Amino acid sequence: MVLKMLDHRNSDLPERTKVALDLAEDFVLHHADHVDDAFMDRLKEHFSEEQIVELTIAIGTWDSVHKFNKVFDVDPPVSEGTFTVGLPDVPAGMHQHLLAFQGGPK
Repeated sequence: MVLKMLDHRNSDLPERTKVALDLAEDFVLHHADHVDDAFMDRLKEHFSEEQIVELTIAIGTWDSVHKFNKVFDVDPPVSEGTFTVGLPDVPAGMHQHLLAFQGGPK
C-alpha cells in the first residue's frame, strides 16, 4: 500500500483513501489552500463531518511532529529503509520528556 500512495491518484486504492491522501497532500504542501466547497463535497462523499475533523486533526498533528523534528534535527527511526518502533533518536535532554509521555520515570 505504501508504494501505491506515491502515485495514489493512479492507483487502485479505494476512492476514500485517495481523497484522504489528497487532503493530506494539500494540507502539508499547500497549507490547505485548495480545500474549497468542491473539495469538501468530495470528502463528504466518504466521511462524516466528524471524521473530516478527526482526519484533519491527525494530519495537522503529524505535520507538526514532522516540523518539530526538522527544527531539532531529529531523524526518523529508520532501519534498512523501514520505520522502527521505540524511542526516537533525540537529544539527551529530551529523553525525560519522552519517558514521561510513555508513562515511564520522570
